[in-house]
Amino acid sequence: MMKTVLGVLSVGLAAALGATAAAQTPVRGGSLTYTYHPEPTAMSTVSTTAVPVALVATKIYDSLLEWEGAEMKPVPGLAASWTRSDDGRTWTFKLRDGVKWHDGQPFTSADVKFSVENIAKAYHSRGRAHFGDVEAVETPDKSTVVFRLKAPVPYFIKAFQPTETPMLPVHKFAGVDLASAAAVRQAEVITRAPVGTGPFKLKEWQRGSHIILERNPDYWREGRPYLDQIILRVLPDGAARAIAFEKGEVDLAPQSALPEAELQRLGKLPGVVTSSAGTEALGPNLWLEVNLREPPLSDVRVRRAISMALDRSRIIDVIWYGYGKPGIGPIVSSDPNFFNKALKPYAYDPKKAGELLDEAGYKRGSDGVRFRITQNVLPYGENWTRLGEYVKQELSKLGIAVDTRSADLAGWLKTVYTDYNFHITSTFQHNYSDPTIGIERSYHSANIRPGAAFQNSMGYKNARVDQLFDLSKRELDPAKRKAQFDELQQIIHDEQPVIYLLEMQYVHLFHKRVHGLISNGISMYSNWANVWKEK
Repeated sequence: MMKTVLGVLSVGLAAALGATAAAQTPVRGGSLTYTYHPEPTAMSTVSTTAVPVALVATKIYDSLLEWEGAEMKPVPGLAASWTRSDDGRTWTFKLRDGVKWHDGQPFTSADVKFSVENIAKAYHSRGRAHFGDVEAVETPDKSTVVFRLKAPVPYFIKAFQPTETPMLPVHKFAGVDLASAAAVRQAEVITRAPVGTGPFKLKEWQRGSHIILERNPDYWREGRPYLDQIILRVLPDGAARAIAFEKGEVDLAPQSALPEAELQRLGKLPGVVTSSAGTEALGPNLWLEVNLREPPLSDVRVRRAISMALDRSRIIDVIWYGYGKPGIGPIVSSDPNFFNKALKPYAYDPKKAGELLDEAGYKRGSDGVRFRITQNVLPYGENWTRLGEYVKQELSKLGIAVDTRSADLAGWLKTVYTDYNFHITSTFQHNYSDPTIGIERSYHSANIRPGAAFQNSMGYKNARVDQLFDLSKRELDPAKRKAQFDELQQIIHDEQPVIYLLEMQYVHLFHKRVHGLISNGISMYSNWANVWKEK
């Protein structure tokens, strides 16, 4: 039976808000130390939108807008103001005066044009969804950027979030082959020498040990940031992360950075806040990604059999300690606008699973094995290792022999998204604030792009699904758009290009001495300029 954690989280949020309300004027100075595993592989989400990269990159690179509240209200960021034409096809942004890059160069409209046209649209994993309908980016002067669209795009403004469209300095790409994805993603400003406009800049990165970000003294928002430093401690072992937090050596463990058993234990300590607030715009969805390119996994009956062999309630209760709900489809059930309520949860039925495999022609051999597959485990810590062990155990009962393979994050990304050298792999995806932004990248056939992480690694192709995604990009009628998403959810749910297991529930643990962390629906991906710590 799944545990109910809403009460605990509500108390945690109340404590967080109460502590903030009762606190004195923000204190300047000090360091905020957090821990997360695995270690980032780069310094920009253009390289990969993996959580560890997003956590650090969003403190370095700004976007045009910032966001307030769980409902994600857009407010000025690098853009001081913006307007939209009556026909919805022209967006004009007026940039803030006096903004400088970390190296002292001025930030101008040329940087915005370059960041969108040459980098985000071409190489960000969600760039095509955001900017596929942009016909032109005009820069009439250094402080004005005009986006001209082929047609109205209902979610266009949501592109200007720090994880989605970070502003990058055009002058730092001199000599980089912009036509080469590898060259762009390996550029120093992306991988190891970031230059942003954000409140923090990179001071030191000792791989395997720590990352130190230091206060940007020339940050465009006067009096910010409050903190002198943000420090990431690299602690691969979950128990070590928990001990460091318990001893007070770590201030924050964001987005379920600690094993769930430790979350429950440490969350009861005095002076500790447990909260899922600040994740409302993420919607993490955990699944097994399936390579559809060859038998036996190209047969939908085999995929359905694998799905039926896995007990989602057991996965939630035993591996994730009750933090989550059974996975149903591509859009999480907590989405109030787009989830298709007609979808039925997947049945746990090992007997029926065996019958499906027999029907598909994969009968047991003399050794009891029907066929062998490989499984690549997401290298995010103990829970994922345990999930891999569970999948192997349950599929072996079905007569499917599973060879489990492990790698570091860089190796896993290459194996899955460049080489396509896998049968199944565990991973998760964020829905984000709109399905076109969050889920299209995994299912539209145009996103079968070797080297582009967290896209359609499965090789999934369905002409009707592609058509529905294309229609929904431009549909302004909410009811019609909902119907389009309902239909494509049903198709994907039935064809199972991925096997949905768990709608995850992120939990943050932080000490009450930390203030200002929860600010919007992507709080851990905000720039933390307003975060401060009691001395």
